[in-house]
Amino acid sequence: MKHSTSYLTIALTICLLACSRPASAQVIPQAKTSAAPALTTFGVNTLVAWAGISSVSADGQTVHKVGYKYFYDGAWQTQQTMPYGTPPGTEINTTAAPALAQAEAEGDGLNHAYMAWRQDDGLVHYAVFDNSSNTFSTTDPSICSSCDTISSPALAGDGTTLYAAWTTSSGTIQYASYTDAAWNIYSVDVPGVSTKVAPALAAYGNDLYLAWVTEYNTIQVKHATLPLSSSGATWTTLPAPAALTSVAPSLAFIGSVLPKVPERLYVAWNTGSAIDFESWNGSEWFSFTPPLPIPPGPLENFTPAMNFFATGTCPTNGYLNVAYTLGGSPAGQIELTTINTSTYEPPLCGKL
Repeated sequence: MKHSTSYLTIALTICLLACSRPASAQVIPQAKTSAAPALTTFGVNTLVAWAGISSVSADGQTVHKVGYKYFYDGAWQTQQTMPYGTPPGTEINTTAAPALAQAEAEGDGLNHAYMAWRQDDGLVHYAVFDNSSNTFSTTDPSICSSCDTISSPALAGDGTTLYAAWTTSSGTIQYASYTDAAWNIYSVDVPGVSTKVAPALAAYGNDLYLAWVTEYNTIQVKHATLPLSSSGATWTTLPAPAALTSVAPSLAFIGSVLPKVPERLYVAWNTGSAIDFESWNGSEWFSFTPPLPIPPGPLENFTPAMNFFATGTCPTNGYLNVAYTLGGSPAGQIELTTINTSTYEPPLCGKL
């Protein structure tokens, strides 16, 4: 396996772009989580969600408030929470970390952010981000009446389709797609999978990628060609990254919005003491050296989250971010760090 410290042209952050993205490393204000964070790009802004304060439900489960924040217009907006503490049976809660993604899946031609979580009924529930109010819908329909999971769901968006995956009680991974505001639940689980933790998803171009942790704490990755047929995906196994972890990994794509910067799939995982990364170039995995150093204090052994976005045209700047949970009691802070920046400057940029 080849190793490289970077694949992108490292560039300094300029003030213009600081107005549309978070600082390169920061603790997200007010965010306190009892699980992993969730992260997605929405336009050129960032959404983060988490499992917040906890209580015990009527059936004895530990449930959490669902919180989220939106980085918009140069600043983190006011913390929002899904309805919590309302009469039993109507409140929105989660028993694990939520998931985030974006897609144009409502059939209205608009890009939307989506959030999914495991409600205390054991089912995967979801909500749509309202582009006018910058808040998630407070209804919480389940993906389907039999879409139950033992852990966090995973989401990925690509064009007009949103994809979801989750771990069943038997350790298999089930998946679904959402287009024109309707879910298609695939009846055949992903073959050759046995896991006790949540999966990870990423969609880009003609491929859907899925990662999970085996009983040996290794990470396995499969991909399927898009679009999926009505009966589901034909999955192909990729070589495994050199990773060991006991919690779910995270996947993200650096896309072709940056000319001359190669498209790459990134996987991130928590080693228990650091966040490590590898990228897939289409034929083999490359690793970062060294892993991301964590600020002073303990790192919670939760799944990291990644997002990528690009801004500007002259030059075009891209950012790959990772979020992770710092140690704390009863809930930890969320650290957001830019792990790679890249710049493409056309030959006549600034000269016209």
